[in-house]
Amino acid sequence: TSVTYQEQFEQPFFKYYLKDEGNFAPSEANIFVSGSNEWKHFEQWPPKNVETKKLYFQPQGKLGFDKVQRTDSWDEYVTDPNKPVPHQGGLIQNRTREYMVDDQRFAASRPDVMVYQTEPLTEDLTIVGPIKNFLKVSSTGTDADYVVKLIDVYPNDAASYQGKTMAGYQMMVRGEIMAGKYRNGFEKAQALTPGMVEKVNFEMPDVAHTFKKGHRIMVQVQNSWFPLAERNPQVFLAPYTATKADFRKATQRIFHDVNNATYIEFSVLKD
Repeated sequence: TSVTYQEQFEQPFFKYYLKDEGNFAPSEANIFVSGSNEWKHFEQWPPKNVETKKLYFQPQGKLGFDKVQRTDSWDEYVTDPNKPVPHQGGLIQNRTREYMVDDQRFAASRPDVMVYQTEPLTEDLTIVGPIKNFLKVSSTGTDADYVVKLIDVYPNDAASYQGKTMAGYQMMVRGEIMAGKYRNGFEKAQALTPGMVEKVNFEMPDVAHTFKKGHRIMVQVQNSWFPLAERNPQVFLAPYTATKADFRKATQRIFHDVNNATYIEFSVLKD
């Protein structure tokens, strides 16, 4: 990847602009696509040749392209800010860039992390551009953070890569956090109403990633990402003013029914 970038972009750029040699007329967007590990070139970003898709959360930890038709469907769990979900597994001494592609099985095994995944894909699927999260949630607290992670699940027979076992690996592709208090805009913080179904919509950063045939698409939802993000006391106040007593447990619900659908929306690159 780095060699391609140096040879096809950096070197021609400097030769053209510093030595007046050769030609440098790259495409508007030159993107490395992870998963398929290839460079693609587009005349604009996000690309035009795409199809919008929605992946809906479904009962029993499923994720699918069809909207759930049943009513009164949700997942319920308890979050404790005194036992936050870490941003990576093992002993965390400092933040490294590897956390962005770390195996997320350490989080999936926790009772305060909700996991949804597709069946194994029957063909390659390349996602390009921003990923939009549309959550329907409720809390017994007056504030909560919402973390959404998009994950590429490798099959159980995946070959090792550079000495790392990839069988069943849950590779994070993108992740983002949103404070519930800012669900209606960053101009004014607003408390959650305990027990009320709320919309929490936000975007993850742009992506260019191919989920290969046989892999699964997974989404994990959690309410802390420590120490990457400060803990939310789950009480409506500025976190930096919180005392130890303010950090309280809360019961969270994620809804996935015909009237309260939770889903992610993204663009799939056409052939």
